[in-house]
Amino acid sequence: MLDLSRIRAISLDLDDTLWPVLPTLKAAEAAQHAFLLDHAPATAALLQDPAEAQRIRQSVRDDFVHLAHDMTHFRQQFIRRALQQSGGDEALVEAVFAQFFAARNRVTWFAEVEDALVWLSSRYPLVAVSNGNAQLDLVGLSPWFVASTSAREVGVAKPDPRIFAAAAERAGIDLPAFLHVGDDAELDVQGALACGMQAAWVQRQELDHHQRSEAGLALRWPLSSPPPQALVRNLTELCDLLGRRAA
Repeated sequence: MLDLSRIRAISLDLDDTLWPVLPTLKAAEAAQHAFLLDHAPATAALLQDPAEAQRIRQSVRDDFVHLAHDMTHFRQQFIRRALQQSGGDEALVEAVFAQFFAARNRVTWFAEVEDALVWLSSRYPLVAVSNGNAQLDLVGLSPWFVASTSAREVGVAKPDPRIFAAAAERAGIDLPAFLHVGDDAELDVQGALACGMQAAWVQRQELDHHQRSEAGLALRWPLSSPPPQALVRNLTELCDLLGRRAA
C-alpha cells in the first residue's frame, strides 16, 4: 500500500505511460521514409527491406554499446550507415533526423493524462524520467513539470539508480520522498524500488475486480522481486489513490 505521508514529489515515465509509443515511432519512421524518398531514394529503398534495416540497427548497437542509452545518437548513426551503404549523401543525416525527431515528438496523450497532470501538479512537483528522447516542451507537457531528466542527459538509463538520483537532485527532494510512476516492471518499478522510492505500475489493460484486489496485484506481478505499492490501469486511478476521490 502507498504511504501517502511520504510522498512529496512524483516522477513519471513518458513513453507508454503518458502516450502510446509504438504509433508515435511508426509515424516518425514514416516521416523519415518520406524525406528519404525525396532526397535519397536508394536509402529509402534499402530501409524498406526489413532484414537490411535490422542488420544496420544491430551493427550500430554492436559498435556503440557504450552509448546504448542514447536514442538520439542511435538514430543518427542508423541514418548515417543507411546512407553510407546505399551511396547516399552523409550530409543529409541531420535533415533526415530532424524529420524523424519532429514526428517522434508529435504524440497523442492517453485520454486521462491532461486532467490527471493538472491535478497531480497542483499537489506535487512532477519530474519526467525517461529512457527515450521525447522532449516535454515539444510534446506539450512542460507546463505541468518542474524538471525532466533523460538517459541521454545523465549518461545512463533506467533502472540505473543514477537517473533517478538526477531527477531527485533537479527537484531538490530526496529520493525516498518520491513516488515513481511508469509502465515497465523492471525499468520503472524495480529500478525505483531499489532506490528507496515508492512506485506505481501503470498497467493499461482491463482488469477484473479480483485482479485489481490486493491479492490480484501479487499474482499479476511478473517479476520475482517485491511488487510495487500500487498497480493502476491509468492515471485517473492513480489520482484516486492519492486522494482525489475523497477530496
